[in-house]
Amino acid sequence: MHARSLAGLVAAAVISALSCSPGGPTLADLGGTALMAPPAPALAGGGPALAGAAPALAGGGPALAGAAPVDAGGPPTLAEPAPAIAGGAPAASPGWAGPWVEQLADAAGLRERPPRAQRQWNHIAAAAGADCRDALKQSGARFQALPDVAKPNKKGCGIPHGVLLTRGPTGIVYSPPLQVDCSLALRLADIERVIQEEAETHLGSPIARISTLGSYACREVVGRMRRWSEGLSEHSFGNAFDISRFSPKRGRAISVLRDYVLYGSDPTTREGRFLRGVTRRLRAEGAAARVLGPDFDASHRDHLHVDCGTPRWY
Repeated sequence: MHARSLAGLVAAAVISALSCSPGGPTLADLGGTALMAPPAPALAGGGPALAGAAPALAGGGPALAGAAPVDAGGPPTLAEPAPAIAGGAPAASPGWAGPWVEQLADAAGLRERPPRAQRQWNHIAAAAGADCRDALKQSGARFQALPDVAKPNKKGCGIPHGVLLTRGPTGIVYSPPLQVDCSLALRLADIERVIQEEAETHLGSPIARISTLGSYACREVVGRMRRWSEGLSEHSFGNAFDISRFSPKRGRAISVLRDYVLYGSDPTTREGRFLRGVTRRLRAEGAAARVLGPDFDASHRDHLHVDCGTPRWY
């Protein structure tokens, strides 16, 4: 690979990894040493091209395109043995440079990743600690614990630490109950806080009930996200639920299908302003990883999809 192309690829990948990973390191945090990764053998079908670049980054050696000749009079080369990186550290072990290096390699396409379904499972399986259900009980939620699942089924689906939740931390009743992973159920404290604050602002009454169109379901992605997500929906791991209607203690129920106002127009009803406020704040404040509604595509015209999936769709 040409040195300039490689440098451009790595720079673009750095920006991508940082922008898609909230809370990750900033460019100022990375420093010169961190930029020496990912390992050379990850280049598909090519020699360890990155290895020759290490001296230039670590201590003022030759630039990428100008490594020393192999012998007297020989042409310059980019390919030096992999041990040139960090004193001979194993090329397949970038951990010395920090976990972000693996994200950088993923974003740049420099190494093969597991299928997305496996990455989704790994993400949700590690999201809930052993004390998750205890913490959920202390939040005031009402639920039934479901048996833990050690691995996905033959279709790739399953809920690692499932619960069947009937009432959330602020007293909202879910109809039908949510069958979700405990990690998502624990996030309901923040999700419901936003909902109740917007209800107080726009409706003058707290939300008593949420009607759902589903939570756990072993199925593929539908709609606009299908071509980006490589297959299985976050619903397949108990990591998403769909809201069709909010019912306050006093006043008319709010229907996503009837009352949601698409972006580009300002809501003129209190129901529309409530839905606009909920979706904007859930997205902006990080209570959920994604909130998809009628403004996203037609398949979400009658509900808000809420999930806590992986930071990237791909």
